[in-house]
Amino acid sequence: MHFRIRGVIAEAIVAGWLVPGDVLFEAIVAEALLTSRTPVRTALELLREEGRLVKLLGRGYGVAGGDGASPKRLRRIDREAFVALPSASEFGGRAPAAWSRIYAEVEAEVGGGAIFGPLRIIELEIAKIYGVSRTVARDVLSRIERVGLIYKDERNFWRVTPLTAERASDLYELRRALEPVALRRAIEGGRYHAARDMRDRLATAYSRLPYVTPLEICAFERELHIDLISLCDNPEIIQALRVGQLQLAANRQLFAKMPHGFRQILSEHLAVADRLADDDVDGAAEALRHHLCEAKVAYIEHVTEIAALTPATLPPYLQFDPDDGLPYRGYRRTHLSEIDAVRPFRHA
Repeated sequence: MHFRIRGVIAEAIVAGWLVPGDVLFEAIVAEALLTSRTPVRTALELLREEGRLVKLLGRGYGVAGGDGASPKRLRRIDREAFVALPSASEFGGRAPAAWSRIYAEVEAEVGGGAIFGPLRIIELEIAKIYGVSRTVARDVLSRIERVGLIYKDERNFWRVTPLTAERASDLYELRRALEPVALRRAIEGGRYHAARDMRDRLATAYSRLPYVTPLEICAFERELHIDLISLCDNPEIIQALRVGQLQLAANRQLFAKMPHGFRQILSEHLAVADRLADDDVDGAAEALRHHLCEAKVAYIEHVTEIAALTPATLPPYLQFDPDDGLPYRGYRRTHLSEIDAVRPFRHA
C-alpha cells in the first residue's frame, strides 16, 4: 500500500500538481485516500529519503525545492485539494481489493530480487508478513506472473525470473525503442512541469559525488524512467515497459552494487534534464536513447555476478535455493573477483 501512496504523491510532484512549498499532513492524506496512517507515514518517509519531501519542524512534510531545501513559503494541502489531484482519483470511492493493497510492494520486491537469480518465492510467507490469506497471496503472485517477473518451475515452485545478460539486452532494446517515444508524448501532452527542478537536484547530487547513495540514484532513475514516462497518454507503451522498469529502473538491489557507475548515470540524466529544461524535446529523446545504450548490459552482467557472491537483504518470502540444480536461461554463479567485476560502464 505505501508504494501506491508514494506513487500518487510522486506523480503529483513530477506533473507539477504539487509544487515546492506545498505541505502534506499524514492524517489528511490518510483521510483523502481512505486508508490508515501507517502506510501514509511510510510513503512520506520514503519520499523524504528520495529528496522529494522535507520534514518540517513540528508536523507535516513540504515539497522540496530544486536544492532539496525547505521552501520559505508554505501552502497547506487540505483534504479537498489532495482528493482533486488527478493521481489520487483511483483511491476514491470504495476500498481496494485485498490483493491490490499489497501488490505494488510485492511486485517491487520481486523485481529487485531479479539480480540474485531464480529465487524461490514462499507463498505462505507472503500471507504471514502482510496478514492476508494464502488465497490473496496466490492471487498477487498470479498477477505478477502475467507481467513476466516470476514463473513456476517443473516442481510447481514460484521463482523470480532472473535478470540475465540476455534478458537485460532484450529489455534495453525494448526501452530504447519505446521510452523516447513515451517521453515525447508525456512532454507534448503538457503534463510535465518539473524539468528545471529535476535538473537542479541532479546538479546538486553530481556536486556531492562520491557521497551519493544508491537510494538517491534509484530515486532519480524512478523519476525519469517511471514517474515521467508514466505521464505518456498511451497505456500500451506503459504496460510494455513495466518489466524493464521494475527489474532495471526501480531496482534498489542493482544500484546498491554499482556505485562506480553513479557518475555516469547522473551525467546522462543531466543531459536529458538540461534539454527538457530548454524545451528541446528532440534532444531530450536522443539523450535518453543514448542513456539506454547496449553498453550497460555488460556492466549489469558483472553486477549480477557480484550479487551471487555477496550477502543480500531480501524479504523473508524470497529465498536462495542453491541446491535446486535449476539455472534459468544462462544464469550462472561464478568466482569472479569483486574488484574485477565492479568497473564503470562506458559507451562503445
